[in-house]
Amino acid sequence: MICKTKHYFFDHQYKVFIEEDQILIGKQKESIKYKVSFSHKMLIFWMFQQGKFTGFKILLKEKWKQFDMNHEDCLKFKKSLDGRIGYSRIESLYKFQGTVGLGSYSEVFLIQSYLDNSKYIAKKMAINSKNVFSLFNNELQALQNLKHPHIIKLKEFYMNYADCYIVTNYIEGESLAKFLRYNKKICIKEINSILKQLFEVLSYIHQNGFIHRDIKPENILYNKEHKFITLIDFGFATRIGLQEYSAGTPGYTAPELFDNVVSTEKCDIFSLGCILYEIIYGKKLFQGQSLYDIQQVNMKCHYNLNLTDHPLHDLLSRMLEKDLRKRIIAKEGLNLLLQFEQNIQI
Repeated sequence: MICKTKHYFFDHQYKVFIEEDQILIGKQKESIKYKVSFSHKMLIFWMFQQGKFTGFKILLKEKWKQFDMNHEDCLKFKKSLDGRIGYSRIESLYKFQGTVGLGSYSEVFLIQSYLDNSKYIAKKMAINSKNVFSLFNNELQALQNLKHPHIIKLKEFYMNYADCYIVTNYIEGESLAKFLRYNKKICIKEINSILKQLFEVLSYIHQNGFIHRDIKPENILYNKEHKFITLIDFGFATRIGLQEYSAGTPGYTAPELFDNVVSTEKCDIFSLGCILYEIIYGKKLFQGQSLYDIQQVNMKCHYNLNLTDHPLHDLLSRMLEKDLRKRIIAKEGLNLLLQFEQNIQI
């Protein structure tokens, strides 16, 4: 890939090389003029006019350095950097088409690429506190490391002075929360399909050293055919074994997380158990008039499992086990589900 910088009397031409964690720009690989390590402090602004790239600017020592590059080389260069390094000014490459979701710390937009008209999702977070920036970092690190068919795919991330964006693929469909709202009775075959996909993706996440910590119906997307599930929103994700701030949503939080203990992968299994309870019973496990009331009930973790004759009752009780030593892990849950599948010949 070739780039140029403008000078008073003549242009300087350089080659661009990409190593594992840095960009190298120089006449040859043996004579590098610029070394740029991947970090949040290093940003790229893509110059884009009339549907084509014309080059890029790199933020070096708080100053923008401009490099001209042809469209094809820019495409190749950008593709190798997507999701690995921060970009600047998302509005230069995307048209915002409206808000599709609001959270406590974020706003979610549907966006459309000026390059190929494809649609994506942009999650905006205002950098107004260390906690919010921590959520951004958590989600970014998780999505950079976790690549699975049932996990939302990271495309790019953008950093500005006041806010940041995480851009992911767009999935046409609805949340599991919305699906459950209008489908109170779900057949055992469909329940099995939902659980199997979620056990598979949680097993992958946990085997790679992460926990999600906010498993709930709103963070599970169903495609429009209601067959394929995608897990989203990794803002509370963390490495297994770290003792961080409390996380989760009242009504789906594992009881041990309220005690500020070191997080384990079993907290995600309890949350999934709350979802399974909701699917089976047609109501939430922990109820209340307000989020505060729900949280208080959730903390006490008092519940009764009455449907002892339901085919998945034993699995449910082992997922909602208060004793961490007795609660199953995702791989065990998947194995139990596969055995159940064979026994009833789904």
